[in-house]
Amino acid sequence: MLSTVANSKNSDELLKNFVFFLIVVFISTFIVRFLWNNALVTHITVLKPITTLTDAFLLSLALNLLR
Repeated sequence: MLSTVANSKNSDELLKNFVFFLIVVFISTFIVRFLWNNALVTHITVLKPITTLTDAFLLSLALNLLR
């Protein structure tokens, strides 16, 4: 995902790709928080629930950077 931002040909494409990346990260923030709290925490006892959106955002950002 981040490689498409880095490989943009001009500034318009760079801006469009960066905005799309941010939208994907923000949407995945809510999905990650929901799945973490409702699926992982209930089945894996050492995990704690995500209480703030900042924690969910950072986890989502890390996951999107790994792709």
